Amino acid sequence: MKETVKLILLALVLWGAHLTKAQQEESDVGSIDTTELDEQNGTNQTSGGNRAGRLFNGVPATSANQLYSVYGNINSGGKFVGGAIISNTQVLTSASAVQSAGTVNSFTVAVGSNPNVGNAKVYNYASVEIHKDFDSTTRANDVAIVTINGTFDGAPNVHPITIATREIVVSTTNRTTCVVVGYGQTGDFAYTYTMSQAQYELLTDQECTTAFNQTLPPSMLCARAVSGYACRVDRGGPLVCNGLLYGILTDQTGCTSANPPVVQKFAKLPVITGPWYVPPPRKNYVSCP
Repeated sequence: MKETVKLILLALVLWGAHLTKAQQEESDVGSIDTTELDEQNGTNQTSGGNRAGRLFNGVPATSANQLYSVYGNINSGGKFVGGAIISNTQVLTSASAVQSAGTVNSFTVAVGSNPNVGNAKVYNYASVEIHKDFDSTTRANDVAIVTINGTFDGAPNVHPITIATREIVVSTTNRTTCVVVGYGQTGDFAYTYTMSQAQYELLTDQECTTAFNQTLPPSMLCARAVSGYACRVDRGGPLVCNGLLYGILTDQTGCTSANPPVVQKFAKLPVITGPWYVPPPRKNYVSCP
């Protein structure tokens, strides 16, 4: 009887070890090494001086709800950016963020985070195209398209988002609420790589002028943080209103609760047009007489 019990216990131990190894092997497939993001030079500061992971004090989000969300890495940690998938091969991000990285030698995008970026699938870039009318001084037309090698088609927890083509009539009495998705801080200097979202409300042109003491370009809008806020290198992150991609974050803001970015600037996508963006083809439907 004692020998039988010993054999059962030994079998359970061996089976437990097998499960642990199998789970470890599964977690390594299609994942990215977050040490590249936060342990360069032995600290959580990247070599380019940009801390990784930014959205401050947001609420949890998952790629099951935010299928378009992208975490971009330019020049192997030289610059981290947000972005949104707009087709099976393209990501929309901030032109100013790309430009600030200097010469682009590498650009990877992590997609399908569920919800941790370490679980994402990573794609290399084929090309980066900054909007032809981008103005680095005013940040007008602050958008860029990253075309990947391969396709997002068939990747789990990944789907393009439709770009808004109509401007929203902003009301001061009935605010339009939107969300910004990113990977960020839960508190001052408390970093995470888990997808989060912050809530914003759109402001009128006059409110934006008052907030920044200047008139913004027509291709730019501003929004006020309501719950959580994007910061640091969330630049390029998507502003989604009414289920459509309405803006791209153009601000580069610090991340402390002592000085939160109450109002932030975004590229206004409905008024930014150009040959750089080709909308997905419409499905052909047969109409009945």
